[in-house]
Order: sequence, then C-alpha cells, then structure tokens
Amino acid sequence: MPRFLAHGLLALLLLGLGGLAALGILRSAPPAAELDLPGPQPVPVETLVLAPRSVPRPVRLVGTLRAAREVVLAPEVGGRIAKVVEGLGPGEVLEEGATVLSTDVETIEREIDAQRTSSELARARREAASTDVIRAQAALVLARETLAVLEGEEARWKDLVERGRAERARLDLARRQTLAAGLTEEDAAARLASARSAVQIAGLEIQLSEDRLALLQERHEDCRVVAPFTGRFVPMRPGDPAPSVGRVLAPSEAIGLLVDVSSLRLVAEVHEDDVAALRIGAPASALPISRADAALKGQVTAIGARVDPLTRSVVVEARFDDPAGLPAGTSARVTLEGAPLEDALWIDERWIGFRAGKPVAFVVDERDAEGTAYAVARPLDLAPGVYDGGRLVRSGLSAGDEVVTSSIELVGDGAAILPRPAARPAASGARRLGRSDGEPPR
Repeated sequence: MPRFLAHGLLALLLLGLGGLAALGILRSAPPAAELDLPGPQPVPVETLVLAPRSVPRPVRLVGTLRAAREVVLAPEVGGRIAKVVEGLGPGEVLEEGATVLSTDVETIEREIDAQRTSSELARARREAASTDVIRAQAALVLARETLAVLEGEEARWKDLVERGRAERARLDLARRQTLAAGLTEEDAAARLASARSAVQIAGLEIQLSEDRLALLQERHEDCRVVAPFTGRFVPMRPGDPAPSVGRVLAPSEAIGLLVDVSSLRLVAEVHEDDVAALRIGAPASALPISRADAALKGQVTAIGARVDPLTRSVVVEARFDDPAGLPAGTSARVTLEGAPLEDALWIDERWIGFRAGKPVAFVVDERDAEGTAYAVARPLDLAPGVYDGGRLVRSGLSAGDEVVTSSIELVGDGAAILPRPAARPAASGARRLGRSDGEPPR
C-alpha cells in the first residue's frame, strides 16, 4: 500500500507541473489581431419595369374526341331478317341511304295490296255517287219546272171556276196534279241529298283507306334499317357477330352503331374565368396523345349558357373536321384560342412572394450613389386564373414600377439589393386545365 500511495502522489505532482508550464506559455504569447467582420451584403437581383401588354388567353384541356354523329341502328318492326348488306362487319363504311338490312315484309305487302284494292273500290263508289248527284240535280230541276207549270195551270182553272166559266171538277184535277208534282219535287231533292251524302261518305272511305295504306307503307319502310348518313358500322359490343339472314329480331332491337368520323368533336367543361375569353368560331387545335403527328385544326362551335354551381364551369364544344382517319374516342390535348387581354398589367408567377399567406411583389426603391437599392413589399390583388404563365394585377402595382424578378426567397421588405435589368419573358401559354367529358382536371 505505501508503494501505491507513493506512485499516486508522484502522478499528481507531474500533472500539476504540466499545467503550470502551459499557463506560462499562454501568458507569454502575443495577443491575437481583432477581426473586422462585414455587415449584411446587398442581394444581387434581376428587375423588370412593368408595362401594359397583350396577354394571350388560350384554354388548354385534355379530353376525348368523340364522333360528330352517332346513331343506333335498329328496325322499328321486328321479324326474321330477309336481307343484309354485303360485307357488313366492324368498320364497314355504309353510304347515306343504303339499306343495312330488312326483315320479312311479305305479310305487310299483302296487307298493302288489299288496302289498295279497298281504296280503288271507294273511289269507284265515289264516282258512281257523283254521277247520281248529276242525275238527281237534273231530276230536281225538271220537277221544279213541272211544279211551276202545274201551279200556274191550277191558278188559271181556279180563276175560270170563280167566274163560272169552268166546272169545279176541272179545278180539283189541276189541284191533284200540282200536289203530285210537289211530291215529285220533294223526292228529287231527297235523292239529290242522298247522292251527295254518298259522295261524302265515299270520300271519307277513300281518306281512311289512304291513311291505312300510308301506315302500312310506313311499317313496310320500318322493316328496313337505312343508314341516315355516311359512316362506319360498329357492333354494340366488341366481338358481337354481324346480323345475318334468318336471324329473328325483336322490335327496336339494336344491331350496332353507325359512327360518323368525318369530323370529331370535344365537349368540355371550361372554368367560368376562361369562358369569358372564348367566342363561337374561335380557333381550336387538338394533338392526339397516341399520334403526335396528327395535329387537328377546328373551331369552337358552342358555348353553354349556364355555369355549374358546383364546379363553376361552362360546357363548351369544339369541332375538328378532316380528322385524318382518327377513330372516335381518341384522347387528345386540346387548345382553345381565347381573345387576348389588351393593355393588361401582368407579372410572372415566379415574381410573386407570399407574406402571412398573402401575395406580394417587391419593387425597387431609390438607388444610392453606389447602386445599392432597397426592396419594398407591395401587397397584391390578383385576378383569378393563370394566363401566359403569370397573373393579372388588379391593384398593388402600376405601370412603370421596377419589380424584382429573381432571388425572391432572399429578399424581404427593406432588404438591400443590387438590381440589374432582366430579359423580358416570352409567352408560354396558359396553364389552366379544365375538365372534358367527365374527366377530372390534370
């Protein structure tokens, strides 16, 4: 134990001597020179003087190009298929007015023949009744003339009897002849009325017969399925066989679609902020996603009259003619060229900062002799929508303001800056996207 104690005391002594030597060295060293640290340095930034400009307002959408016209092919009258156009199948071109198929029409044709016979009989009855009318009119004229003569004769005999120059029996005979002529005149009038009624009834029968014949002929036409326009045949479901002779169809049973792909259309929902820029006839372009080489040109053909209260959008239609063989249902990127905003105060989105969640822009205050200036934050009131990659300024900036366009994240209100002019940005197109054919914005 005494040996261990001696060793420990020796170690402590050596440590103490080492500490005293280090302290002496520090005290004898010369004092360090004081550092002259610089203060905050101005931030180099680019700036641009605001000026009113024309701001393009294209509306870009991603949607589906659908056929301009599409109709379901189906016979109005069911039955067994008697005839089908040759080569009917998926993609087959059907010319306008061509008979796609027809069902069995023998029964209807027999009914048509019978109704035509009935119509001819009714016409014959009307001709006979018309002849009876002529005869009855002549008989009535003769009866009235005879009656007038006999009435005159009766009056003459009456005068003679009153003067005693004729017997009473002769007057009575004349009276009976007058009464008989009156009955004949009434009978002739009745026969004329009957003949006229027969003509009218025959005319009604003819009209009824013709109406029935027209209905039968319509049914005969309804047995045919006719292409209302030139288009391509599409089965109702992929893989469905084409209709064939002998197959029995129910009334209005669909056999396929006729699709007109001579022009394609886009029906889209456009935000109300962008609809204000669109006009009927405005140019439109479409770039199919699957075929970047098939750029289509068209125009806006319809603009809705109602804003959807939930989406704040309006339905807009654009039509593209000569679609270069593109099938209906092709997805495409579509641009609708809206009328530009003239003399608008516009700033790039990259020049906008946010303080307390509100947009601000930094403008350059007066420069000093060394070129140093100070940034002043201006709160902004911006119009809705993004146009040409930027925003429209309602208030907060004026034409002639020099706006900071770079290093926005390094600049604060009152910060020292070293401004230098920036190149004026080129137009990049609107970045707002809408919805088309039920698709969500992308």
